[in-house]
Amino acid sequence: MSAAGFVYALGGARTRCTPSRADAKLAVDTHQLVSAEILRARRLLDENVSLERAWSEMQASRGRAAASTVEALLYSLRAGGTALACPHARRRLAELAEAQLHEVSARLQTFQPKIARAWTLIEVELLVAVWSDLHG
Repeated sequence: MSAAGFVYALGGARTRCTPSRADAKLAVDTHQLVSAEILRARRLLDENVSLERAWSEMQASRGRAAASTVEALLYSLRAGGTALACPHARRRLAELAEAQLHEVSARLQTFQPKIARAWTLIEVELLVAVWSDLHG
């Protein structure tokens, strides 16, 4: 495809759209400057990249932990504040963004008795202190 026009299919026939302005070629050429984000998105669309890997990379780029990481952390924290001594829990906690920390804190305080004991305010404060230490 040339920079002066675009080809698309319409009803089985290929149709060529050409810019009507003389300076349209310049406009098309400026779009050739591709940002790093677009390049990363194109790389993630490659057929050799799994959906899970693409999703994980997209979430990591936002500075947020993956949803599976949050759920694994919550599962491990069912044991109470003592679970914060576990290296796996600390690693998962370190991956959380601040907004996710608030979400986890709220969920810990609303655990159902048949699943786990709800966390006390002191335990949640300990969780926030550990998160703060891990984030320096």
